[in-house]
Amino acid sequence: MEVKGEEIVFCGQVVYQESCEILIPKKGAFVKMEKLRRSAGVSIFAILVAILFAGSLAFAAEQGGAKGGPLAGYPQDWTDKQVQEFVKKPWTQEELKAMGRPPRYILNKTMTPRHTEKELTPQQLFENGQNKFRALTFQYGIGINSKDFYKIWIEQEGWKNPKIKLLDVRMESEFQEGHVPGAIRLDNGLSYWQLSNKAPDSSATYYLLCKGGTPNNGGNRGALVKKVMLEMGYSGDIINITDGFRGWIENGFPVINQHGLITLVPGTFQIPEKDAMQKLKEVTPVVAPAVMEEANKLGIKDW
Repeated sequence: MEVKGEEIVFCGQVVYQESCEILIPKKGAFVKMEKLRRSAGVSIFAILVAILFAGSLAFAAEQGGAKGGPLAGYPQDWTDKQVQEFVKKPWTQEELKAMGRPPRYILNKTMTPRHTEKELTPQQLFENGQNKFRALTFQYGIGINSKDFYKIWIEQEGWKNPKIKLLDVRMESEFQEGHVPGAIRLDNGLSYWQLSNKAPDSSATYYLLCKGGTPNNGGNRGALVKKVMLEMGYSGDIINITDGFRGWIENGFPVINQHGLITLVPGTFQIPEKDAMQKLKEVTPVVAPAVMEEANKLGIKDW
């Protein structure tokens, strides 16, 4: 905007001409302009609106540049406020169902204040990390329980459907010890390097499986991979099996390993070796006859 004699010019057009008096600040003082008259119904308010409009265009252009940038459109993690609001609410029936058999698999909503001291104990370091992982699990990790997945994958033969895939995101050693038949192993720490090759169909439905099944840390790895997949642009459903491999195997569903197809006795998963002998004495008299009977029903004769 510029002043020419008794006129005010804005964007190349005369918007004010001679008549009323106006005081314009200039270098800390006021300069009195005589006889400025409004032309064609234009007011001071119009100038202010025009200035604001020009500023908004500049802001929009700046924001438009940001929207087109390399990090535009990525999913946003919940804010601290959103996490706090979530943990205050009780679990819904839908969420409880997705987590598996209560109370063993129901996730803990407890969040500890972040430790910010210069010197932190190992426990404090762990709690800081656990808070972040737990928040990600709340946002991305609550999907489906292993019983409902069994219906889709085995009973409905979802494993035959090329648009339905199961990604096992546990470590190689865990996978070799036992995994759900038909699972594709994906290294959690190398997920975005491996996904484009191991899961090339961006519109397929993907189920994610980690060990899961613990109230304090269940479903974390699956939640992290789902977050990465959303960031990479996968558009199909991405569903974490919340109670994970622990839920699957403790429900008595078969797994495959280097010895073939096996079924775990529920309640014996990850029994420490020091307790194994006593557990063997307890379960063998009950389990062995049941296994023989089941084999006969299935027509298995080559023992």
